[in-house]
Amino acid sequence: MKRYFKREAESDLGEGVAYMEITEGWPSRQVEIYGGTWRWADEAHTEWLADQPFEVLDLGVEYEIELDEFEQVWQEALKRCPASS
Repeated sequence: MKRYFKREAESDLGEGVAYMEITEGWPSRQVEIYGGTWRWADEAHTEWLADQPFEVLDLGVEYEIELDEFEQVWQEALKRCPASS
């Protein structure tokens, strides 16, 4: 079962927002947006993919979103930052 989440995020780029797809308890796709900088990751491109299980990520139901919202952001991230490999 897949679930989708959106929450505030912080990185070396400052404050932003992170979108995550969780599959069988682990992050499988992720998008982070910090101003004009977008990062994405999946199981084949893991540089920006969270490496902790769902229960550690502190993602309550208040952060859950629908698949459509995640997919829209995912597709935009792929357009903005094509995979290099």
